[in-house]
Amino acid sequence: MNEQKNYQQLYQDMMEQQEKLHARNRKRIRTGIRCILIIPLFFLLLMFLTGSNKVLFLTLWIASLFLLAAYLIYVEYGDFRIQKAIAQISKSEEHGQRSLLDSETKEGGQKKRSDSETKESGQKKFSDSANILGIILHDYRKISTNVVAIVIIMGLVILPSLYAWFNILSNWDPYEEDATSRLKIAVVSKDKGYEKNQIKLCVGDTVVESLSANTTMGWAFPKNERTAINGVYDGDYYAALVIPENFTKSLAVVLEGELSGGTISYYENEKKNAIATKITSKAKTAVQNQVNRSVFAAVTEIGLKLGNSLKEIQSQSAPEQALTEKLDQIDLDITDDLASLQAIRDAGTTGKETLTTVSKMCDKLTQDLQTDLSLLPGNAIRLTGLQAAGVRLTDYADTLKTAGSNIDETRKILQELQKALRETKKGIAEITGNARFQEMFALLSQDPKQFSDYLSSLMEVDTLPVYETANYGSSMAPFYSVLAIWVGALILVAIIHLNIHPAPGMAALKTYQEFFGRYALFFLIGQAQTLLCVLGDLFFLEIQCQHPFLFWLAAAVSSFVFTIIIYSLTFVFGNVGEALAVVIMVIQVAGTGGTFPKEVLPDIYQKAFDFLPFPYCMTALRECVAGMYKEDYWIALGKLLLFALFFLAMALLLKKPFRKINAYIERSKEKSGLMV
Repeated sequence: MNEQKNYQQLYQDMMEQQEKLHARNRKRIRTGIRCILIIPLFFLLLMFLTGSNKVLFLTLWIASLFLLAAYLIYVEYGDFRIQKAIAQISKSEEHGQRSLLDSETKEGGQKKRSDSETKESGQKKFSDSANILGIILHDYRKISTNVVAIVIIMGLVILPSLYAWFNILSNWDPYEEDATSRLKIAVVSKDKGYEKNQIKLCVGDTVVESLSANTTMGWAFPKNERTAINGVYDGDYYAALVIPENFTKSLAVVLEGELSGGTISYYENEKKNAIATKITSKAKTAVQNQVNRSVFAAVTEIGLKLGNSLKEIQSQSAPEQALTEKLDQIDLDITDDLASLQAIRDAGTTGKETLTTVSKMCDKLTQDLQTDLSLLPGNAIRLTGLQAAGVRLTDYADTLKTAGSNIDETRKILQELQKALRETKKGIAEITGNARFQEMFALLSQDPKQFSDYLSSLMEVDTLPVYETANYGSSMAPFYSVLAIWVGALILVAIIHLNIHPAPGMAALKTYQEFFGRYALFFLIGQAQTLLCVLGDLFFLEIQCQHPFLFWLAAAVSSFVFTIIIYSLTFVFGNVGEALAVVIMVIQVAGTGGTFPKEVLPDIYQKAFDFLPFPYCMTALRECVAGMYKEDYWIALGKLLLFALFFLAMALLLKKPFRKINAYIERSKEKSGLMV
């Protein structure tokens, strides 16, 4: 008797300890769930206060989630084992005490029967009102009383957002200078330059000097060509530029009238990264532009230096007026000489004396004209026609018979010269009075270096952005957010069962009750996924968004449509439907203009573009990010909802015809012993 009492007391103590431990475990579970919600807020606050990297924050958050999930599952599993052990002891204790506690056993049996009757009554009541709300409440009770289920649901809510955030962060500013400057490109110049007629030029050195100050790319300057090329092969450099020895010489032939060009060797590692080659190609263009500017500037400077003498003329006051005055003086001198010749002819002096006098006059006149017209530095105007006249008069001294005839010939030459000078004065007056001449004169009088620099960069493009976006990450946020929402819906059908097994006594469910009863869970989780993703985009990543509320609305509608599509495919076709959802996702990633414009895609993608939901989701989200255009936002959402109507009708109409074949597929999978 005493021994039985001791056993009874021990059993009671053990049950009390189990209840206390169970209560503590329940408290631990609640604390762990609170921590899952609080710790991200702590990390977020820490990130804003310390300016930490967002990727580091996400990494710490994920690590904390895994640790907390493991802790919750550990506590749940430990409590399960204790309850299982107590249950086994309780059964053996009841068996050993049966003779001692018959009345209690009987009462206990009556209580169990009463509980069973109550349970059956509840089931009967539920079967009578088996409807969508009943299934929803049943799913809620199942999840809320299962720690592992809660952990999995929380993981399903968080996972799609992580997918979107990491991708958006990785594409935040890949084409900005801070990013591209980390791409190493080697530059080696072996150029020996060019020198001729006091012209010295080395385009290779100019290019190296210019790139040294350029921070667009990560320019590197190895010592020799071999090091640069080997660096491209072993991956140290993404590309290498090698300027040959005769590069400047091959360009300078333009000064000699030959229109040929030079060649720079460009080595590019296309294996290392596909996108990097598109970015580093900017380096090739930059060098080409720099060379063109350098050569054009050099040629322009050389040409302008030839007009330096105009500066000296420009420094004088009215140079064309001084020239005209000199020509007027010469004209008067010729008139005087003509009068002197006429006087000599009228005097009737001997021919020899006349010729001698006229010859001396010609020499003096030639010298005077030569002095008066030497206005431009280093450039003399030689009056060869008048000198020739003087030589002819001397040669004819022995043959001329009469002085008059020789004087007439001399007068004729002077009259022709006077006529030419007057025509010259008239031409100067016309030229100097022309506006274009004045512009040309001012143009050629500029500083050669300054003017060549201007001509080498003659055109500038003023970019006027339409729907300006702050960064590339904000531009890509619609695509990655939409993709994350689809991935989230796809994960749901892979984790949560769609089939509803009626409890004993429950009436058979109708197709629409079966569909909407379980779909409610998918819808709620999908909306939670979307809300977290949108909040992270707006307040954690801080993407550009002009219409935050409409951004969330478009994302919420996208989640609704995506869950309808994927749920309907799986509801009707089972695992085959899941595979179809994956195929649709793959097609949409490649062919809906998320990364490349639709116009550059293969024809098959362009034809399928309008029949896929992604483009309409991204259109609506882009309207919110960069700015609205008329009713494009609402038109996109309207077209998107048509997909939901189509797949909903398909699910309700095709469920029964495919029920048997789906059941056969499930049985075959179970027989394999390998598939879920």
